[in-house]
Amino acid sequence: MNQHAYRKLRMERQHFTKPASKKQYGELFKQMSPVLCVYWSCPGSPPELLYRAAFDDSRYCYKMRESRTIIKGRFQNGNIAYIYADELELFAAVYRKDRPFTDTEQELYDLLQREGPMTIHVMKEFTGLLAKEITPALHRLQEKFLVFEDQTDNEWDRAWYPFESEFPDADLDRYTKEAAAEELVRRFVWLNVWIDAAMVRSFYRLPLKEIKGVLERLVSDETLEPYEGGYIRREDLPLLEGEPAEVPEKNHTVFVLHRNDFLVKSNEHWLKERFTHAEYDVLGYLLIDGEFEGCLLGHFRNGPFELEDVAVRMEKGAADALKEDIRNAVELLYDPETSPLKRYMGEALER
Repeated sequence: MNQHAYRKLRMERQHFTKPASKKQYGELFKQMSPVLCVYWSCPGSPPELLYRAAFDDSRYCYKMRESRTIIKGRFQNGNIAYIYADELELFAAVYRKDRPFTDTEQELYDLLQREGPMTIHVMKEFTGLLAKEITPALHRLQEKFLVFEDQTDNEWDRAWYPFESEFPDADLDRYTKEAAAEELVRRFVWLNVWIDAAMVRSFYRLPLKEIKGVLERLVSDETLEPYEGGYIRREDLPLLEGEPAEVPEKNHTVFVLHRNDFLVKSNEHWLKERFTHAEYDVLGYLLIDGEFEGCLLGHFRNGPFELEDVAVRMEKGAADALKEDIRNAVELLYDPETSPLKRYMGEALER
C-alpha cells in the first residue's frame, strides 16, 4: 500500500484536510453515525465532529437536535449517541434489543402509554420508585426502541415519551440486521479507506462473528477487496497502489483527538494498548500527518482539565521539531489560561 496515498485519502474523506460545508457536514454526520458526544463533555452537550466543519458545528448540532433533525439514542452496547431521525429504521435494525421486560420496565412502559410523556421526577411520584431504579429501566427500554428521551436542550430533567407516539411512521422491521450492518460497513470503509474486523468491532460494538459475515458478503458482491490483511473498497485499489510518490516538505498537521472521536473509536482496540500511563489519564490522541503518534496526558476534572504531559512515539529530534505544532494543537482545544500544559516529553514548560 502507498502509505502516503492512504493517509491523504483518509484525511480528505474525514474532512481534516478541508473542513466541510453544511451540506457536506450532513453527509459526513450520517457516515460517522452513531455520533458520540465529545468525551467528558458536560451532560446535555450536543455532538460535534471536531475539526471537520467550516462553521460552528456545536451550535449547528444544537439546532438540529432542537428540531429533532438528529435524535439521541442508545447504540454500541448502550452508549449515548446521535443519528439522523430519518435513519431510525436503519439503526434500529442493527441495535434494537429483544429482551423480556422486567417488572420495572413493564410498569414504566405502561405508565408512559397511559399518562403520556413525563420526567423521571414525575415518574418517581407516580410509582414510588427511586431514580436509581427508574433510570436503568428507562435505558433498557431505550435500547429496545420503546421509549424516546427528548434531549432538545442542555436541561438535566428531560421528558421521556413512548417511542411510537413520537415516530408513528417508523417501520422498525424495514431492514434486516444483515442488510443494515452491510450499509454501515460500506460507510465505514469509505471513511477509513482500509479496515479490518477489529476496527469494525471497535466502532460499532457488534459481535465479531456477525462482522465477519458482513465482510464476507461484501467481498462476495465485489464491494470490498481483501487487501493487506484487511479490506478496501474495490474502487479504491488504483488509488492505493503504485510506488510512493516524492512528498514535498510541508507544514505538519497536528490534531488532538478526544477519546470519542470517530477515528479514535475506529482504532480504539490498539490505541488503548499502545498509549497508557500508570499515573495519568489519556486525555486525547495526537494525530500527526495522518498517523497516531502520541497522546496528551493528565487528569479529567469537572472543571478545567489538568494537562500534565505530552508523550510522542518518535525520536527526540523529531519530537522537538514538532513541539510548537503540538503545543498549538493542544491550546486550540484547551485554554492555556485555565488548562496550561505543564510538560512536553517529561520536560517542564515555561508559561
